[in-house]
Amino acid sequence: MSVYCNMFSTYRYIAILMSFALLIMADTAEVMAKKTSYNNEKIIILDPGHGGHDKGVQGMNGTYEKTLSLKLADIIAKELKDKYRVFLTRTDDYWLDIPGRIDTANHLKADLFISIHFGGSFLHKASGICIYYYKKISGANIFERATLKAIKSNNIQTQWHNIQNRHKTTSHFLAESVKNRINEHIGFAKCKVQGAPVIVLSGADMPAVLIEAGYISNPADEKELKDEKVLSNFAKSISKGIEDFFKTPK
Repeated sequence: MSVYCNMFSTYRYIAILMSFALLIMADTAEVMAKKTSYNNEKIIILDPGHGGHDKGVQGMNGTYEKTLSLKLADIIAKELKDKYRVFLTRTDDYWLDIPGRIDTANHLKADLFISIHFGGSFLHKASGICIYYYKKISGANIFERATLKAIKSNNIQTQWHNIQNRHKTTSHFLAESVKNRINEHIGFAKCKVQGAPVIVLSGADMPAVLIEAGYISNPADEKELKDEKVLSNFAKSISKGIEDFFKTPK
């Protein structure tokens, strides 16, 4: 009996140590974020869309949006890491809900939130690149209400809902800055900027945009987006657009 008790005590002790380690890691992340902020190093959150069971759009040649969004986010992070403190909302193939993505950015008091996605359509010829900033549109909020209802049904806090309204102007400016750079360096499709009630942006308490970097459902776009050079050009364009945003008085 005493042997089992000792084993139980040992496992309990290990569990306690692991809990403390996790708490220290969480505190360290927050302290590091605040420290770099004090040193005038901006904090940028990159949010690779979808993940896990949520595959997102699937291309005709088998490309998953969840895979490509994470790949592009990783390349962008490498471009930004020498000048900014960069965090990803997910670093592997697992699902993360919308509040979890936003809470990461708000908890770290990030300077920018950039969600990475790719477009899809039943029309395989549909093409283009679009950068969205949050904007409430009359008659277009049925999707937003449905998503908010789902969040509430899962007992997830909604304290950040619609806080993005205060950053609408700067988010629009960020979108334009990135668009200009993408149009300089990406040749297979033109980039445009559009305001929309995008739910993943609504709770971000900082300038925030969602980038749809081409249509995976378009076979020609899918082929381009599987090219490492094209993804690298996207990452460089987005990085330069972010630099332009920070350098330009607003």
